[in-house]
Amino acid sequence: MNVAFTILAGVAGAALGAGVGWLNVLLERLERLREEEDAERAEYETEAATQAEAARARGEQPEPVQPWLPERYGWTWLEWGAAPVLGAVSFSLFAAHQGLTWLTIENLLWMSVFVHIVTFDLKHRLILDWVTYPGIVLALALAAVTPGLSLVRALTGGVVIGLFFLAFHFVSRRGIGLGDVKLGALIGAVTGLAFDSPDHLQAIYAVTGGVFLGGAAALLLLITRLRSLKDPIPYGPFLCAGAVLVLFQSLPLT
Repeated sequence: MNVAFTILAGVAGAALGAGVGWLNVLLERLERLREEEDAERAEYETEAATQAEAARARGEQPEPVQPWLPERYGWTWLEWGAAPVLGAVSFSLFAAHQGLTWLTIENLLWMSVFVHIVTFDLKHRLILDWVTYPGIVLALALAAVTPGLSLVRALTGGVVIGLFFLAFHFVSRRGIGLGDVKLGALIGAVTGLAFDSPDHLQAIYAVTGGVFLGGAAALLLLITRLRSLKDPIPYGPFLCAGAVLVLFQSLPLT
């Protein structure tokens, strides 16, 4: 293990994490998320007032209105804290595990992408097309020069995992969002898939690990009553965690 390279990678990861935080804030504005929420809130409050007025007209007591829980925008602990820490930790671990190689550089690139997806999905429960679509194209472009991967395996992983999540999106009545579908395709393209050997099923291992991590976290939140069955739980962070574990395990020990 090269200690100097590991420390340098950690510093670079923290800096890129701060850049991810800046990007998150920029994307909030470009996507006009605050304006969209304001419109949804106004519609919700108008509908609630209409229903209350109708109940009073019938001589009934109006149903209590659930308060609107606003989202947070701009710089929060996810941008100034979580993103730099996740960047520093992930960069340091990969650098210590592999050293300076082409595969390590590629994986550090994907760590940056995953840090954005994790923090943005936790904050807004959204995975943006601006990230997944270019990410899929880049994964396919890099597949030919990625050790242990090929264009065919990357394309197979992206298509198979993407179609699996798309089917689950409809079967679960949109319990899995389309953002998660596209993230699944991205992870499949990054990790690759071939059915000729158990060693080439990385895409399946990645999403399986992510699904299990998400299920365990959801169960824990329900047990501790921090979330109810009606509360949405973002699965993007867990899918990213499954991908990170597979990418990390695919690196040979130094």
